[in-house]
Amino acid sequence: MKTIEIDDEVYEVLLGRIRDFGDTPNLVLRRELNIQGSEKISLSTQASPLQEFLNSTEFRFAKGAVGRFLAILSWLYKNNGSAFSVVEDIRGRGRIYFSKSVEELERSGRSVNPKKISGSPYWVITTTPTDLKQDMLGQVMKALGCEMATIQLAKRAIER
Repeated sequence: MKTIEIDDEVYEVLLGRIRDFGDTPNLVLRRELNIQGSEKISLSTQASPLQEFLNSTEFRFAKGAVGRFLAILSWLYKNNGSAFSVVEDIRGRGRIYFSKSVEELERSGRSVNPKKISGSPYWVITTTPTDLKQDMLGQVMKALGCEMATIQLAKRAIER
């Protein structure tokens, strides 16, 4: 397999053409260039752990954008427990987004509506628009070393 460099704009277009959780930028290029071959792998035969979670009953029954946001954060904690403390460095201009203390989140702004990230010692503010939740999730995943395609899939999963 060869590696090529593409600029961010081209990469974003590729991500925008992903059809389902099994697509990769390489599969998108194959489809766009009408190339048949061994890379045609279905989601059922090769799904990443995140993709499997996004297809799980637990995620599918999460209520609304907040529920899906919390479910993905919980999954990330379960899979990156020791590294998850990076969330404490993710902040807004005047707000703290994540903390182990509800009181600290409540002191950082009005109407933050902290919710517990299930299975973790962390709380997160939830009175943000969906696009900010997606941005927060993207920052967490990037800090945890996730690939851009994985981050984009998770961000899209919040809004569906």
